[in-house]
Amino acid sequence: MKIQEAWKWLEEDTTPVSSGYLTRRLLPEVKYDVYLAIEKPTDTRLLMIRVKHSSIEMEMAFPKSNSFEVRRVALPNDDPIYVTLQLVLTKPSYRDIFTTLIQDIVDHLAPLAEERNAVAEFIIRLRRWQAFLEKHNPEGLSPAAQQGLYGELKFLQQIVIPQLGSRRGVQCWTGPRGTQQDFQFEHCAVEVKTTVAKQHQKLAIASERQLDDTATGTLILLHLSLDARQGRGESLPDIVTNLRSLVENDPLAREELETRLFEVGYLDIHTPRYEQIGYTEREVNYFKVEGNFPRIIETDLRNGVGDVRYTISVAECKRFSLPESEVIFLILVNYE
Repeated sequence: MKIQEAWKWLEEDTTPVSSGYLTRRLLPEVKYDVYLAIEKPTDTRLLMIRVKHSSIEMEMAFPKSNSFEVRRVALPNDDPIYVTLQLVLTKPSYRDIFTTLIQDIVDHLAPLAEERNAVAEFIIRLRRWQAFLEKHNPEGLSPAAQQGLYGELKFLQQIVIPQLGSRRGVQCWTGPRGTQQDFQFEHCAVEVKTTVAKQHQKLAIASERQLDDTATGTLILLHLSLDARQGRGESLPDIVTNLRSLVENDPLAREELETRLFEVGYLDIHTPRYEQIGYTEREVNYFKVEGNFPRIIETDLRNGVGDVRYTISVAECKRFSLPESEVIFLILVNYE
């Protein structure tokens, strides 16, 4: 069941309830009880999972964030052998995120018949969302982050997956995992920079390690220049949809893609915001980062200096250009 539809059903329920819960049963096929609920009179949204005490360790700590918390409660008239875990929305402004969170939990509980496994999965999903909410804005990606993600996905769609296949291609997209470069291959790494400025384009470099080719093999800087306009071109949701269709026949690749999109902060609930702007490709440049390429690396820094952010001129990088065919050759080394 779609959680958003269940919320609507509950909110339209005209049953007079001054206090307590309006509930709707989810997953009737499993051995434990899962309910979506609205608590009266506050209209607080909850997910409730009713299990035996023996399925939960007494000292078990549950994740929490500034938008949700987990309560361990005994429901009125319930048998003492049972306990109910309540996942509670604590900030109404996070309603959309909370709905997506619950949908994720319910989807992962659906195939789990046993209570202990369900409780373990419940905690795993909450920890994942706890990390997400600590890192990402609940309103979605900033315009700069949207552009950057579009550039990475464009390279994944046009070059990486066609050359390596769905599963290996998605696995090489390592930027969402916090690596210094966005893509890592056997003998090279690729950092993608996306710009929308028309002239005198500069590329923002995040640290002294981002253009450091130590242990990367050949380091390639991909510059993707875009024209961004409202209602024209390919939007971020468009390219996500296209990539999903590319990997739909490989379940592992599909799961890897969704995990990485989540890790980078992309959620479908923000589609109406993202689809307003479309991108059209203006220019594509590949630069080989070596020798006196305009950059700052760790060995250039004095003791005590770090976390360096700087910009480089695209024009100054042009003498390090290399053709796309050579980039593809480097990606394919030892893969074929």
